[in-house]
Parts: sequence; C-alpha cells; structure tokens
Amino acid sequence: MLNKSFNRGYLLTVKNKFYRDWIKKFIVDETKGDIGVKGDITSNAVLKDGNVKAVIYSRSEGIVAGIEEVSLLLKEHKIKIKQLEKDWDKIKKGSKLLLLEGNGKNILKLERPILDVLSRMSGIATLTNGLVKKINNRVPIASTRKIEWRYLDKKAVYVGGGLTHRLALWESILIKDNHLDALRKENIKDVIGVALERAWKSRSRGTFVEIETINEKQAIRAAEKFKELKGRSNNIPCFIMLDNMKPKEIRRIIKKLKNKGLFSYVLTEASGGINPGNIGQYAKTGVDVLSLGYLTTVVKSLDIKLRII
Repeated sequence: MLNKSFNRGYLLTVKNKFYRDWIKKFIVDETKGDIGVKGDITSNAVLKDGNVKAVIYSRSEGIVAGIEEVSLLLKEHKIKIKQLEKDWDKIKKGSKLLLLEGNGKNILKLERPILDVLSRMSGIATLTNGLVKKINNRVPIASTRKIEWRYLDKKAVYVGGGLTHRLALWESILIKDNHLDALRKENIKDVIGVALERAWKSRSRGTFVEIETINEKQAIRAAEKFKELKGRSNNIPCFIMLDNMKPKEIRRIIKKLKNKGLFSYVLTEASGGINPGNIGQYAKTGVDVLSLGYLTTVVKSLDIKLRII
C-alpha cells in the first residue's frame, strides 16, 4: 500500500509523455526565455559558427541525477552526446558525465541550464541517499510539497532512494489544516469525520486518501473513521499524517492505535521538522514513512562543470 501510494518515481521518465512534455516546457521553454529575441549575444559576438567538443564533469562526489533530463534538452538542440554516467550512479570527484559535440554557440547557450539541472538534482539525490543510509533504511523517507522544481525535485529524491509522496494536487487526496478550518466555518463539529466522509466519495480519483492531524485526539478520530470507511472499500490506502509532533508523542499515538485495534487500518506518516540531526529518533517511532521538506529546501548542489575540449 505504501509503495502504491508514495513510490511514484517510475512515472518520472522521459519515456512517459506527461513527464516528457513537462520537461520540455520547464527546461526547453525556459531556455528559450533565457536566449530571448537577441540570443546569446556574447557567444554570437565572440564565436564563429562551427562544431566543438565539450565535457561535463563533477568536482564533487555523490549520486548523479538529471542525466536523462539534460540529454533530452541537448538532443532538442541537435547536440550529439555520449553518456559516460547514468542516473543512480555513484560518482567521484573528477568523474566525467557526458561528452558533447555540436555547434559551439548552442552548447554555450545551454551551459547554465544543463549545469543547474544536474547540480541541483544530484545534490538532492546525494542528500536523500545519505539520510537513507543514516537510518539504515529502517523506515522509508519521502519528499514533501516543499519543492522548487516540482517533478525534477521529486525525481531527484527518487534517484536518491526516497519516495515521491504525491506528485501533485491532481494525484491524491490530502486533507490539510486549512481544509479543516474551512469546514469549521460551516459550523461542523466533527471536521475530521466529515472531511473523510466527503473525501471518500472521490477516493477513486486518486491513489490514496490522507489527512493531516496535529494531536492525539485528531489522529485517533481519523483512524476510527478510516476503519469505518474501509469496511466499505478495503483497497484504498489510508494515511494519517502526524504533523509537527515530537518522537515521544508519535510513539504514544502508535501505541494507542494498536491498543484500540486501529493500527492495521491505516498507514502513518511523520512530518514536520525532521532533519539529519533528529531523523534517527523519528525512525524509531514505529511510523510507516517519514516525509522531509529538508530534502528539497536545504540543498547543497553538487559542483558540476562544463569545459570545451
């Protein structure tokens, strides 16, 4: 159930039309915006037309990500590539990733977007991989919606060994605090129960149903309602997010869910404030998955360069 819901990285490949079209819009169209009407006036002023060769290499060690995406961009601009490393590969300082051959002006106008994509995605993949190893893969870790580059950030987490969580608003139902506050404006007392009852009617439109809870009372109520709803349809993954709770509180809630016979009806996610310093404590709470905004908001990009050869 967890993999069905949160492990969606297999969709993030250029072989998938929706992802390929988005990549073209996000990277290719953005590159066109950078070039503008006048083009790269520096390269146009300094260089003559003609083919050159270049190498993309890393000055950092880590996990490489973004090769598939930049290869698509390069091919769109008629640049020949030879792939020396692939996504998921562990690279060393000095590792050569790609060899390029094509019009020199084309290569240089693409230099910055290529390096930005490779550097950021590889940085996220490396960070994710490091945290997976830090907790000895005790519990899966996932990204959150705190992403700057949408699917690219999600793909990078996936390459690093993490889970994607939901890819976007269209994919799954996730009831947040503002949804519950809006229900309170309707003078509804049992906002947890009503929110889940309403959401359940649209369950087939998404891959899972999840609700964010901020205390033990809300978590127990959500589990009770999920148990009731799953009696009607047992094939929908149901998640309770334990948001911004300390490890001690999460352990207590997990224990109560088990004692009340509710634990087997739900999957639990700890989220909020999880970082390299405390992830070990959260990994021991008994939750099914940890989600970290840290993976994509505190990014140390890998140092990746392009050089004409």
